[in-house]
Amino acid sequence: MEWIAWDNVLATGHAALDRDHQHLVVLFAQLTAGVKERKDRTVCADLLGSIIGHSKAHFEAEEKLMAEHAFPKADRHTSEHARLIAQAIRFKAKFEAGIPGSHIDLIHFPEDWLTFHILSADKELADFLSAAA
Repeated sequence: MEWIAWDNVLATGHAALDRDHQHLVVLFAQLTAGVKERKDRTVCADLLGSIIGHSKAHFEAEEKLMAEHAFPKADRHTSEHARLIAQAIRFKAKFEAGIPGSHIDLIHFPEDWLTFHILSADKELADFLSAAA
């Protein structure tokens, strides 16, 4: 069973956001499976790199949408993006350095990143964009 599976609970109703989020869910599922299966450290580090790269592109797209539509909570949402990227970079550095327990952080990483951020900030943004359309 996947740690986080894509379902209607995570869907925002905004097609582009949901496509990106679905891709992140796949990457996080691969990461958590890799950690649980004790895959080579470079495999998991590469997956983290993919998560960071995809997330940066996704966040840029979201931030562009927020600017285009004058989303009133854009500053807070953008700050959340910066916090999540910084967190991912820290996790990747700790994991690559072989710091004991760093693999546990990676297993719980998707909870905050996907569920909390999507369920709160991204759904709020999608609702705003839908109302503005």
